[in-house]
Amino acid sequence: MNKRPQQLSAELSENNSTSKRRKMDGQNRLVRLGFPSISTNFGDFPLDIAAEIGCEAIKEFLKLHREFDFNLILTEQDSKVLNVFELKWKEIKDDLEDFKFQTKNGNLLRLKNDLGIECRFIVVETTWRMKLGTNKLSKQIFDVLGSKLHEELKRLYPNPGVVGEAYPVKIPKDSDLHINEGIEQIIFLVSPNMNTSRPDPVSLEKAKELLRKTYNSMLNAFWELKNGQEYRPIATKRDESQKVSAFDILMKSASKPSPKISPESSRRTSKVGSGEWNNVLLPYCQKPEAFPKSEVYYYDNEFVIIFDKYPKAKKHLLVIPRKQIDNIGELKKQDLELVRALKEKGQWVIKKMKHENPKLLFRMGFHAVPSLRLYFTFIEE
Repeated sequence: MNKRPQQLSAELSENNSTSKRRKMDGQNRLVRLGFPSISTNFGDFPLDIAAEIGCEAIKEFLKLHREFDFNLILTEQDSKVLNVFELKWKEIKDDLEDFKFQTKNGNLLRLKNDLGIECRFIVVETTWRMKLGTNKLSKQIFDVLGSKLHEELKRLYPNPGVVGEAYPVKIPKDSDLHINEGIEQIIFLVSPNMNTSRPDPVSLEKAKELLRKTYNSMLNAFWELKNGQEYRPIATKRDESQKVSAFDILMKSASKPSPKISPESSRRTSKVGSGEWNNVLLPYCQKPEAFPKSEVYYYDNEFVIIFDKYPKAKKHLLVIPRKQIDNIGELKKQDLELVRALKEKGQWVIKKMKHENPKLLFRMGFHAVPSLRLYFTFIEE
């Protein structure tokens, strides 16, 4: 029986509506990751090279995971950044579906409100100190979520962040970001820095290696979280398995009896690590009075406290014994009190600074394998 044109038109219209509904339902079930261009704004990374590295990492990830239940959305408010990524993606994407990786001009914190796109997971760049407010997006998150998110970040990851690692944190379910935007977790990335006005800038070659690692960490974290698994940074897993502080190592080393060393062996050992890096602190210990107050904070007969020449924060100081101890291996049992005294002297300065400004927070400790002489360090968070 032949169908009338009106009936056929109505059926086609209904089929189209059903197809659109199914498409919309499929889109609503998609698990999305929203992320910015890593390191280009925050770390002064060359945009064209960053786009190439980012797109290559995304391509490898999507070829490995062919599922249709997720997509990745690069979100920026700079059309130049989006254009560079779009051109690079068209160049290398091969047979990958267009919807799996998209670029959007917008704010990561308003994607659902402005564009109707719900991202359960979003990415925010941070530094090894993992403080909120270090960039524009981070400041916006802090304005919305306040100090609770920072406290949770510090609770989950008490140690300094590692460049190239991802640190996911769940956000409160009663927060506006969760209720209005559907955001469930923020993945904090410690991204590589080439900005010489910020601490720890690295060369382009090193930054390229670290950026590739950062993108891989971001995508791996998303994949595990998307599948209901817990993602823990590699460095955090290692810290949890070891759980030995540098102070413990120093004390253990100092408690051991000193081995007998032949004169020839002693001469060989003294050459190791006795170069420029090891001697750079020696003048401060020998004649601290010869240096300006901008370099030497305090000194007495036993200790010198100096400002770090390459500070990683506004307040970053070193407590050095004037007795020459170049490495852990030289510690003897009689040095136990000296090690304790180094720590106490550092705590004394911290107490003094906190008296002047109670809001200051510090991290402190020894380097287990110091690149310079033995010293105690403390740094403002």
